[in-house]
Amino acid sequence: MKKFLTILAIIIAVIAVSAALVYFLVLQYPNLKENPKEGKWYRVTTDEMKTSEGDPYRALFKKGSENKVLIYFAGGGVSINEETARDDTYNTAEIGIDLLANLTMNMGGLASDAENSPVDGWSMILFPYATGDFHAGTGKFHYTDKDGTEKILYHNGYTNYTQTMQKVVELAGISDPEAVVVTGYSAGGFAAALLADDVFTNYFPNAESKTVLVDASLLLNDDWHNIATDVWKTPTAISDKLKSDNLTLDCFAALREKYGDNINLLFDSSTRDGDLAKVQNYLDTGVMDVTEKEADIYQQTLKDTIPQFQEIGVSLFIWDGLPWYDDPRNMTAHTIIATPTVWLPFEEQKQSVAGWLGDAINGELKDYGLDLVNKQY
Repeated sequence: MKKFLTILAIIIAVIAVSAALVYFLVLQYPNLKENPKEGKWYRVTTDEMKTSEGDPYRALFKKGSENKVLIYFAGGGVSINEETARDDTYNTAEIGIDLLANLTMNMGGLASDAENSPVDGWSMILFPYATGDFHAGTGKFHYTDKDGTEKILYHNGYTNYTQTMQKVVELAGISDPEAVVVTGYSAGGFAAALLADDVFTNYFPNAESKTVLVDASLLLNDDWHNIATDVWKTPTAISDKLKSDNLTLDCFAALREKYGDNINLLFDSSTRDGDLAKVQNYLDTGVMDVTEKEADIYQQTLKDTIPQFQEIGVSLFIWDGLPWYDDPRNMTAHTIIATPTVWLPFEEQKQSVAGWLGDAINGELKDYGLDLVNKQY
């Protein structure tokens, strides 16, 4: 027995050392310094950058070999009131040391090294999600927790974004790229829509190629403007763009009006997105649950919105065939650019989302899968 315990202790020690090595050598990146090496990931942080809980926040940066930049916002959920502020399923806290970005942003998805990637060799600025505000807030939200404790949720997304952009431009030598893609999935897709103009106006105004890809970000809410101004404390230059119940459409319309044909606007969604249907039900009824009825509503919303997107020249990729987790209720997956599926052509479209993006960057704008909104499930 003593020998067995000794062997067990050795095994446990080896596992612990291995875990520590993975943690410190793989999941943690070095802090960004001047003249970063090409192809190496760095952490970007300042004293003003924080998560919703007030802990240190870090973005991630990789210097590319091309004079082109991908800006990529991660998704999670959204905090719009006391109830959602109390809900820890909304990714209002950063998960681990660089772990969230590793798992959902650059391990298999669009930011990964992949053959024939449309952003191969590009510099990348990645924003993990940790503030519940579509990366667009600057304020402190006071609320009462479930145990009666008075707390503050720091809607610090815009501050985190601004601090990161300033530091990267200062240290990394990417102030004048020829091409820029601003993208994100879910909450990060809303961020891409909200912040793209800020990116192009304040950091990369001379980019000849400007592209915005919003992945799986469509929710209708008459209160978007009030939430942005009163809850998140979003800068007015951004929140003033929100005039209707469709945040994404409002932002796309403002981008088209300002940049004309000198910007590529892209939107993708699955037909019956289970996560968006669930959140839409909460916005409509206050119930965070989803059935096939809510999926029907989302499919109809998508169908109704497509002509509005087309009217302002948004290129569309509608897809299905991927189930919402293992749920059997005729719902489809939520988001695609953070997954390896971004590289795979869909059978009906005979095109991948990555290929669609690559064509758009090169000025070839096409629509795919629009008839799927009429499909009976």
